[in-house]
Amino acid sequence: MSRRFAAAALLLAIGLTGACGGTGTGEVSSAEPSRTLSSVPPSGRTPSPTRPPAPPPPKVGPSTPSDYIEGDMISGRVVKGGSGPCYAVVNDDNQRFALHNAAGLALAEGSYITAKVGPLLAKIDCGEGIPYELISFKRL
Repeated sequence: MSRRFAAAALLLAIGLTGACGGTGTGEVSSAEPSRTLSSVPPSGRTPSPTRPPAPPPPKVGPSTPSDYIEGDMISGRVVKGGSGPCYAVVNDDNQRFALHNAAGLALAEGSYITAKVGPLLAKIDCGEGIPYELISFKRL
């Protein structure tokens, strides 16, 4: 009986070695069908991408001011008012504008305005800030 047991153990060892991918002298059939590398799956459909596209890089640089008005308009709080000719306005991003108007417009300090501005043509220093000519304004 020990010869039968030894023969059965040998056959079992050969079978396990073949199933584990070992190299034997005889042919060993695989349980799985052979795979071929192909870009098209067997169903004929194109595969879906494995990774979603990368998000765009973060925007670097200053953001648009919260009270930005495109063109020749500014908006903000009057920090230097009176009857002119020089005024100062600070927007929500603490950007200061030095405004000039010779018409004697009355701006109350602390009020909020939207102003139409243009380039300052006269060589007048109205103090700290970006210089502009005050054309018109609207209280908010």
